[in-house]
Amino acid sequence: MYFGYNRTCMHPDNPTNTAPLCTIPCNLCGGTDIDILATRDRNRQPLQTVICRACGLVWTDPRPPAEATRKFYAEQYRQQYKATLQPKLKHVYRDMLRAIQRFKRIESLLQPGMHLLDIGAGGGFFPYVVKQKGFAVTGLEPNAGYAGYGREEFQLDIKTGFIQEVDYDQDSFDLITLNHVLEHLEDPWLALTRIRGWLKPGGYLNVEVPNIEATYHAPGNKFHRAHLYNFNPGNLQRLGERAGFLVTDVQIVAGTRHINMMMQRPTVAASSASGHSYAIPGNNDRIRKICANHTIWAHYLSWQPYVRFLRKMLTYLREQLALRRFKRGRDVADYLLQHRKG
Repeated sequence: MYFGYNRTCMHPDNPTNTAPLCTIPCNLCGGTDIDILATRDRNRQPLQTVICRACGLVWTDPRPPAEATRKFYAEQYRQQYKATLQPKLKHVYRDMLRAIQRFKRIESLLQPGMHLLDIGAGGGFFPYVVKQKGFAVTGLEPNAGYAGYGREEFQLDIKTGFIQEVDYDQDSFDLITLNHVLEHLEDPWLALTRIRGWLKPGGYLNVEVPNIEATYHAPGNKFHRAHLYNFNPGNLQRLGERAGFLVTDVQIVAGTRHINMMMQRPTVAASSASGHSYAIPGNNDRIRKICANHTIWAHYLSWQPYVRFLRKMLTYLREQLALRRFKRGRDVADYLLQHRKG
């Protein structure tokens, strides 16, 4: 595990002062006035999670250097969270179902001749859906094993690398997707700014991230080390606007309550936002209240964990029955594309 720190943040000029010290300014508004939301991750290990009092953005502070974070994603992340260096058949099945659903979200925007970029392409499941639907698609994935799987199994154009380090030509893509990636980045605003340059004027960015307001998981499972940032709809929209996008649509995904947001690069360059305030009055209080009210008792006295468990068991049963007939990931993908129309 690369997150090898365990320290309490105190003000250096007064070691007895327990007020939290902000070592990483807010990525949205630049503020340093914070509250502590949690001191443990979902594995009950030390992890300090803070919230900006001005705009409600939530992040891990302190955290390891960017170099250590990228090394973790390049070499360890997939193995730690999937227990494999390349996707197994069950991962192909699950991720293809999600990829088919993701395609439905962008389908109405697509026109012949468009070129798409999927950042965080994993094993290439979403790019494969896009390719099979007749569109040009490029993928970017930091993990060598998963990126290699997409290239070999699906014959996809997937580059191994990080969004912070790759260079695509300006105005290259008509649509870019960023599915459960932004929360892993050490500088989400800078990443969105780079992405805006890669889009053609009028092009779209589709972003999906977990929602800090969601009560889908048990309270103790909300924060974990791989997610450096946590958003709610309000501060994600403002972050996109700060990066120069127009937010055209916001959806809350049923069940998980994830945030799915459509952003567009303006056709005319916006005027400089210098001096603009990105504070969101009341957002900090809103998030803290939701987190405080989501107690263990409230969670397990609700219907959510039990419905989630039953759905998961039914999904696993269907998955096991379906996978008996397949030996290769490509065959699983083609079967689902043919039989799962949404």
